Amino acid sequence: MAPLLLLLVVAALNLAAVSCGGHPAPAVSALPVNSLSVKACTVDGLAARCGTLLVPEDRLTRTGRAIPVRFVVIPATMAGRAPDPVVWFAGGPGGSAIDGIPGEVSLLGTLNLHRDLVFIDQRGAGQSNPLACPAFPGLADKAALRAAVRSCLARLHGDLRFYTTAMFTDDVSQLLGDLHYARADFVGISYGTTAEQVFLLRHPGQVRTLTLISGTPLTIALFERRPGNAQLALDHVFGLCQSQPACHRAFPHLAADWAALWASLGKSPWILPAAQSPTGKAERLDQDTVAAMVYQALYDGNIGPIPVVVHTLGAATDKLAAWVSVARAFPAASGGASSANQMMRYAIQCDEPWESYRPAALSDQRGSFYYQTDLESARWWQYVCSLIPKSAAAAGHEQPTVSTVPLLAFNGAYDPVEQPRNWAGAQKAFPGSREIALPGQGHNTTSSWDVCAGPLTQAFIEQAGVAHLNTGCLAAASAPPFDLTQP
Repeated sequence: MAPLLLLLVVAALNLAAVSCGGHPAPAVSALPVNSLSVKACTVDGLAARCGTLLVPEDRLTRTGRAIPVRFVVIPATMAGRAPDPVVWFAGGPGGSAIDGIPGEVSLLGTLNLHRDLVFIDQRGAGQSNPLACPAFPGLADKAALRAAVRSCLARLHGDLRFYTTAMFTDDVSQLLGDLHYARADFVGISYGTTAEQVFLLRHPGQVRTLTLISGTPLTIALFERRPGNAQLALDHVFGLCQSQPACHRAFPHLAADWAALWASLGKSPWILPAAQSPTGKAERLDQDTVAAMVYQALYDGNIGPIPVVVHTLGAATDKLAAWVSVARAFPAASGGASSANQMMRYAIQCDEPWESYRPAALSDQRGSFYYQTDLESARWWQYVCSLIPKSAAAAGHEQPTVSTVPLLAFNGAYDPVEQPRNWAGAQKAFPGSREIALPGQGHNTTSSWDVCAGPLTQAFIEQAGVAHLNTGCLAAASAPPFDLTQP
């Protein structure tokens, strides 16, 4: 599942540091495997307990390297502490639950009044023996790509075969037991929702409730339906604009504007000379660039500028002048920085069924603006995964079964990857579940969290069920207004 939204960093965790540069020092400790170390600390100004659980990297034979699993517990702030803590699963794969604590505590809100909050860095990420490498090249030079992958694997201080979702959830299960929590309420975002479901399969007795933010059932090959989901999200934006009188008046032929823009770029890219470019450098606008810009806007839930940008570019007679005006009005549309090359992600994406990414599986989605981008990505992953060692047994291949554990799922109505439609039929597997589509939200659903999703999560966990949730607040969590001003 895609990469994630909580970017704040904890200033001081009072935890031992690991070496930088993508090659952490080997995990070495005089303490025996399975030993638990906990000490008082302060995290983001909050009194907490910080600790390490040493676990065997190879949970199958329990021999070889020991690795640290880092965690932070923020105790309940009021008397009458409930026995079940809230455990946060970060996104990624590769997100650090500990580094994101300031934003996560804000997100979980009043749950901390009567429940401990538990944050755990997944093995291979954050401060739990992180495994990272420099970015790999593209598929155009297979020899260079192959050499980069092999060089990376040779220098890793970890065996990727044991950095699966299943082994991560086994670490969590052991840690919760060692901390004397019999059951827990799990809240996860994006990939974290996958980890929640795998935990439920492997350790059902430890689960009280599951809250899934921007997730998809394990039975869905998520990325193999992404082109269709991305197009559906964009169509929703066009439909929303046409349903609003002001937006419809401003852009009465939005779908036609998009078709004209897409066809023009398909014939030849637009080249903006350096002398005309706002950046002072020659720029190229093609279908891949536009697809990436639109996808990111949908992902972030930043749909406000989409109609005016599409209309300005699609309906303009002077294409370059239109491009210059859009670039000046919306400079952020040029994209953001790439994320770290977290290697534990490869153990997961290359072998776990829910991350299946076969190029052939995309063929029925050629009508999507994101089809070609996804096809190229799938081909890259197909090649790279042929170089990654296969994950060990217990890699998370369990078949989901019917569970009566209460489950609440939130998905953004404009999410281009985890569309609400992914939950169609999920109640057969989760009869105690409810999926709620958040209006105007993309994959990053937290912009209106306090308005609706936060209070609903609070009520759901308190009552451990979905039967009496009042979703009237959804009306207040409306889509952001469209920008109707021509650049």
